[in-house]
Amino acid sequence: MIVRSRSTILQSASTMNLIEAIKSVPDHRHPRGIRHPLWLILMIILLGSCTGYWGYKPLAEFTKNHRSTLIKLFNLPPDIRFPCDSTFRNIILSLDFEVIAVLFNIWAGQTLPSQPGELMAIDGKSIKSTSVGGNSSYQNFVSLVSVYSHNRGWVVRHKVMENQQRSEIEAVEELVQELAGSQVVITADALHTQKKTIQLIIDGGNDYIITLKKNQSSLFKMAQKLVESVGASDSAQTSERLHGRTTTRSTTIYPVSAQLLPAWAGVKHIIAIQRTGSRWEGKKSRRRLVDFHETHYYLSSKDWSASQEASAIRGHWLIENRLHWVKDVTLNEDNCIHFRWQCTCELGNGQTIFTISSSDARYKYTS
Repeated sequence: MIVRSRSTILQSASTMNLIEAIKSVPDHRHPRGIRHPLWLILMIILLGSCTGYWGYKPLAEFTKNHRSTLIKLFNLPPDIRFPCDSTFRNIILSLDFEVIAVLFNIWAGQTLPSQPGELMAIDGKSIKSTSVGGNSSYQNFVSLVSVYSHNRGWVVRHKVMENQQRSEIEAVEELVQELAGSQVVITADALHTQKKTIQLIIDGGNDYIITLKKNQSSLFKMAQKLVESVGASDSAQTSERLHGRTTTRSTTIYPVSAQLLPAWAGVKHIIAIQRTGSRWEGKKSRRRLVDFHETHYYLSSKDWSASQEASAIRGHWLIENRLHWVKDVTLNEDNCIHFRWQCTCELGNGQTIFTISSSDARYKYTS
């Protein structure tokens, strides 16, 4: 059996469609024990995961429920015996999920190319069932950091990471470098309000709108003083009533000179958004409407109007409620996929493979 290097696999995958890219995944099984081609097993995992069949036995059930469709789709012999649950388990345990993740990025880059000016949200999500070590310093878990298109509603890139090996900040920096030259607008939460991250975004020819909080205390205090002392260049206000909540958002943008914040590359505006209204709090038996008033700040490298900035900021949370929430609730990502007697290593690798295979599902919702 010839085992190709990872770099060779990635080079050959650069001109392939999805099935061809999957066929380039190395198969480390002994030739005498192979009954099903690896690409077919991986495609079944992909299709099954995207339709809610999470776990080894559910995947075997998926092949029974959709036998005729799979035979027709992949031009298989009518008497084929599909893999059993133990085969799915053995394959998932043997896979290098980092190769799968990179192959997905290559395929997505070809199939879902970014468009100039497109809004891209970057955020990480830990996989709860991969957590080991409790709350101690030895705690470790797998996370997926995704790049999500606001407008088109799909993941265009992602990174797999373990928190004991590197931080989400490092993973985001790598993704930002991979997006260089795309001319997109990157939105991110306050964790990524980092000088290096912002510099990489600007050096790559992209723009950003990033949340500003007290993790950058001196910059946060400066933003507060600026809002109090400098005249606004534009403002906008919107109101809505949704799910019994009433919210008014007032967005104001303040121009910032390069001399004022020289360490923060490309910053042109500080944005202040005041949210006021009423919302439900407490458990069902004790729920009550409570008034709230809060102010949030953002850094922006775009010369946009207040309404455009507000729309982009609100759009960032689509990665939470249209991707992360769907993966948690619909695809059941955080639940264990193994029996109690199976080891933690299996859980981490298996859960990650299922998560990667479901990341290219295109979720469409009405706003």
